[in-house]
Amino acid sequence: MVDQTDYAINADDAEWLAGATMLPSDMRREVMSAMMEHIGPDRMAALFSEFIGLANSVCANAAEMVSMQRIIDGHEHPDRESDRVNLPTPFGALQGVILASKVDAPEACGGCAFRLGTIANQSPITTADADFCSDPLSPPFMCHEHLDDQGNPTRGCAGFAKLRAARKAEVHA
Repeated sequence: MVDQTDYAINADDAEWLAGATMLPSDMRREVMSAMMEHIGPDRMAALFSEFIGLANSVCANAAEMVSMQRIIDGHEHPDRESDRVNLPTPFGALQGVILASKVDAPEACGGCAFRLGTIANQSPITTADADFCSDPLSPPFMCHEHLDDQGNPTRGCAGFAKLRAARKAEVHA
């Protein structure tokens, strides 16, 4: 479990960062560059480390909130860890960047683990499974959008198929 207080950000830095979180990427870069000029690279590196702790804390709290809601709604028992929801995390999102960089799959589903920025692409469990399954000797990674009436996947993932084909070509090259 993540320590929800594994970060220390002072109020001045939090003010800079809070404003930046609401901006598009190009403007965030401008704010962060100005901030680094103001506080210096060493303090900026330390602040980035603390921001990672904050992001992990936010994800841990979101997971706890989802779990509490599932308990309240009667979908989960407080003692059952197996019913936890597979949520995105910073670690999962970084795994997703690596996974998506390995294949160009425009025909992949909107929620595909191989499509940058999707929920599945930012989930540590899903991205690890997708990467593991892309080995030619592993079972196929199934599409999570095409399901039968019982909720079981009915076809392989298009992104997975592209990555497995690329890995097979690497082996035979």
